Amino acid sequence: MTPPSSDTASPLLAALTARSERQAMDWGLALISQGIPAVIDREEVSARQSEGASEKASAEPIEEVVDHRLHPPNPPHPGPSPQGVRRSRWCLRVEPDALERARAVVLEYRRENRRFAWHRTAIVARPLSWNPTAVPWVLVLCAIHALLPMALRSAGWVEVAALRQHGQWWRLFTGTWLHADVAHLASNVGTGALTLGFAMGRYGPGTALCLSLVAGAAANIPGVLLRDPTARALGASGVVMAALGLLVGHAVVWWRISRYASKPVWISLGAGVFLFLTLGVNPVSDVLAHAGGFVGGILLGALAAWFRWGRFEKLWALAYAVLAVGPWLCAWVARGR
Repeated sequence: MTPPSSDTASPLLAALTARSERQAMDWGLALISQGIPAVIDREEVSARQSEGASEKASAEPIEEVVDHRLHPPNPPHPGPSPQGVRRSRWCLRVEPDALERARAVVLEYRRENRRFAWHRTAIVARPLSWNPTAVPWVLVLCAIHALLPMALRSAGWVEVAALRQHGQWWRLFTGTWLHADVAHLASNVGTGALTLGFAMGRYGPGTALCLSLVAGAAANIPGVLLRDPTARALGASGVVMAALGLLVGHAVVWWRISRYASKPVWISLGAGVFLFLTLGVNPVSDVLAHAGGFVGGILLGALAAWFRWGRFEKLWALAYAVLAVGPWLCAWVARGR
């Protein structure tokens, strides 16, 4: 394979047209591996011709015979011409008697590499980074644990009988802010500062906070339906596991790039399940709420990543403020009942 050159080409060569220099280089390597000499050449053509050639090259390689004794390669064009804007078109030039074999090699190369083309595509998304907005969330949890009056506290934890018999739905949300003791609080804020911070870095603070709170609150529903009416529950662990699920669910963006890009999706799911089994299945903890939060986080994270819910960051932040404060107002009203 010979690199692009401005020297006079062979008297008569056949050409395979590629979409880009990189594709021409890849095809050239495939040809040279099969013993077919090829010369990479760049031509200056009109914008309309370039677009048409690119569309055809995406379906199959284009071949044409060019007599360079009559039509030498166009030199680089400094700017627009009377025919319009000029663009580059990349070609692989081979001997005419090797054209059919070269075309077959390129087609086979494209078939074999179709499933792996997504490896070269970068995801246009926020980089995985930790967002310091998780620190105020930690401070709020600590303040609630230290300062909340007992009357309001008892009106906020998840009480199965109150939810079933009196429909006190706000307990699903307020219970995610309460903790039994300092050890319980430290466990959740230590893990949550990491998982929620990274989820905020991936989706945006408002989106991650709102989705994790919704998933964490919904994670309390199975316990309300399945446990004894005298049972109570509290803790932010459902929200923490939901944040972990958000990070796992974001991997579906790979399927937006290619339907063959399943490997990173399953790797992310496997890593998330491993972390969940490490952090969320302690027999003395609320494993049911942990599992519900994790699964809910995966589902909401996948939807948010697929439909780009992060575009509405301000709306999600507003929704989070309503869901964080509204249930506590309801608990304050009902505290004496």
